[in-house]
Amino acid sequence: MKVSPELLQESPNTLECAMTPALETINPEERDEMKVSVKLFILGDGLSSLGLAVDMACATLDIAQLDSVIIAPPPLEDGAVLTLEHLEPYWRELESLVQDKKVVAIGTSDLDKPLLEQLYLWAQVKPSSNQVNLASCCIMPPDLTAFAKQFDIQLLTHSDSKEILSEDSFQEALREGTQGAQVDGWSPEWILRYSVIVKTRGIIKSKGYIIQAKRKAPH
Repeated sequence: MKVSPELLQESPNTLECAMTPALETINPEERDEMKVSVKLFILGDGLSSLGLAVDMACATLDIAQLDSVIIAPPPLEDGAVLTLEHLEPYWRELESLVQDKKVVAIGTSDLDKPLLEQLYLWAQVKPSSNQVNLASCCIMPPDLTAFAKQFDIQLLTHSDSKEILSEDSFQEALREGTQGAQVDGWSPEWILRYSVIVKTRGIIKSKGYIIQAKRKAPH
């Protein structure tokens, strides 16, 4: 990652990062042969993040629509337990992206059977998939498997850590990219991971990350 130090000095609340080599866009003639899947990790607050992240992914890959977006559980206060009430505003945003034809299918991550069922019954656009972390369970819970089979929800596995990118790690990466520029106060707001998969062969053609960060106002 390279960051423009001049931009950092002129506009301390803006960072422009570029990855080298340049990202590979999808050839329009090959679009139907590719499946573009995304997982979105919301680290800060602000629901507008979802639409912006999807727009940036489409612009990066030069496509009009994502085939699948999975959202990781949103951030919670210490000691809080994830509920449908936490998920609802994020899911509404995802539903609007489906209605706007920016996304084909939407899914969840790390929901147990009771919470997945609550979301399924409440949602207008039903979850098409739910990821399960194999670090927390070696085999799929039978009640979750039965519910997913009944309602045609694909169960997938993942091995993402609970903290995908800490503030300290992000600032360290910025320091390396900016060659000594002032990076204190920057923290990631959201992280989007995309994969471009060749449908007929099931192989990943390309993958990458898009990150939005925000600088806290000095006290």
